[in-house]
Amino acid sequence: MAVVLSTAKTLAEYKYPQSAAEPWISDWLSGTGRNPETAVRMCRNAEVDLRSSVLPIEEVFRPKSLTESNRLYEENIIRLGAKVSRMAIEAAGLAPGDIDMIISVSCTGFMIPSVDAYLIDELGMGAATKRLPITELGCAAGAAGLSRAREYLLGFPDHRVLLVSVELPTLTFQFDDLSLDNIVSLAIFGDGAAAAVLSGRPENGRPEIVDSRTTTLPDSTGLMGFRLGEKGFQIILSKNIPQAVKERVRPTVEEFLAENELSLEGIDHLLLHPGGKRILEVYRDELGVTNEALYFSRKVLSECGNVSSSTILMILDEILQSGQVRGGDTGLLLAMGPGFSIEQLLICWPD
Repeated sequence: MAVVLSTAKTLAEYKYPQSAAEPWISDWLSGTGRNPETAVRMCRNAEVDLRSSVLPIEEVFRPKSLTESNRLYEENIIRLGAKVSRMAIEAAGLAPGDIDMIISVSCTGFMIPSVDAYLIDELGMGAATKRLPITELGCAAGAAGLSRAREYLLGFPDHRVLLVSVELPTLTFQFDDLSLDNIVSLAIFGDGAAAAVLSGRPENGRPEIVDSRTTTLPDSTGLMGFRLGEKGFQIILSKNIPQAVKERVRPTVEEFLAENELSLEGIDHLLLHPGGKRILEVYRDELGVTNEALYFSRKVLSECGNVSSSTILMILDEILQSGQVRGGDTGLLLAMGPGFSIEQLLICWPD
């Protein structure tokens, strides 16, 4: 079994509402041939009220080289990763030396060794701590990390796993890229970090990850991702993503739940990664649920933006802190990312 002992989340230092970004967006696009009013309207309609960045907003809207952006990534991923890891480990009532495996998740920069190696030193973990970096699954990676932790704990039930995700999408913003993909990215993504500690033994009141499943759609590699250029990561967000989700989300969910002798009607909590406002609308319509059923997804999107792989862990943290769960409740975690892959996990709270 795999039990979630604790979760934690944190945003970056510089927080700004959507309204604060609007004049910067207008200045950025003025005289480029792109309509600033259209971009501002897109941002207003994104239902992202607040986002954070490791940079002050004037630094976000400044051209940077790949070297500079990646240096900022390295500095901040270690700092935020250590902060949120300490929060999660302390919330679990453990010490860093009690962790047997660390899984690190990030896709918004590049470093070797990966951040988990730095965190072993920074937190004072044991030299025998196992490492598993997950770097190219995008928004789905937080859910995939939970799945890999579960599989590890099935083999080593006396061990404990730390999963830590740090994403810094504002460092991937390309000042010279006037594509619609870059503008959409600017409207929805924000920086932040989240973590979870898991155990292979039951813990009073803590939810168990009962099952997990990965589904990769055929011929879908072009839907989402990054293209690495001379100035950094250029985001790819196909206009066909909503249609792909519309066609596949319900049958994919129903197949997974049927394997566990459940149906959508038997799920008490839908914890779905909010790729954006439009994706939440597709979830709602195709799964036949209300906006209220997606409360935690909408809340995190509004208060944090899309924080890539960290988002699903932030949603999990929200429900665990909410006091809205009863014994015997079930939850479905779902996230999608480049591949195009759908990650699902079934969680159950003990009676």
